[in-house]
Amino acid sequence: MTEETLPVPYPIPEEIQPEYTEWYHFMMEKVEFALKISPIHTKAHAGRVLLFALLIAQKRGLPLFDWNVLGAAASFHDTRRHDDYLDVGHGARGAAYYHAYCKGKGLPFYRLAARIMQYHDHPDTLGNKIIGERFGRHGVLLYHIFKDADALDRFRLGPGGFDPRYLRTPEGKGMYDYAKNIWAQVIKADPSLDRHWLEEKKKL
Repeated sequence: MTEETLPVPYPIPEEIQPEYTEWYHFMMEKVEFALKISPIHTKAHAGRVLLFALLIAQKRGLPLFDWNVLGAAASFHDTRRHDDYLDVGHGARGAAYYHAYCKGKGLPFYRLAARIMQYHDHPDTLGNKIIGERFGRHGVLLYHIFKDADALDRFRLGPGGFDPRYLRTPEGKGMYDYAKNIWAQVIKADPSLDRHWLEEKKKL
């Protein structure tokens, strides 16, 4: 059984439930991930990024348009990975897939979502510059929200996989314990996902 076949093992806050549910089911049913077998870059991971991104947007009082930008970025950001390592460039490939998908299906295309995807696997200095030049300070804010949401799911990487000092937004920093609890509920539902054993193996 894969993580994708399990029911979502944590409650979705009412404040974001309609938007989360719409994007989550769209991603699960319609979006194709090129990396078919991965222990860490799964649709379930993208679903948690979606959860954290929408929660940060809700806490900041952002408009629905921004929620949809973040929803698109979460749904497509890892879709064109070649491997589970840095794979710099997978963001640009995911953005290209997102553009082609929207064009082919006649769906709304959010240019900022594509830029966020394209630069989410690059240093902030580059992403801030490129996104800021085209979309201004608000675009950079959404870029930071997305990168925080992606980072908040690094608990899945095991001990040492997540350094909260790199979180960018006050809301992201305030969600550390929440994200940790979300992952605890995931491994309670499927203990095979707990990667503490990897650290123990290294010590042998």
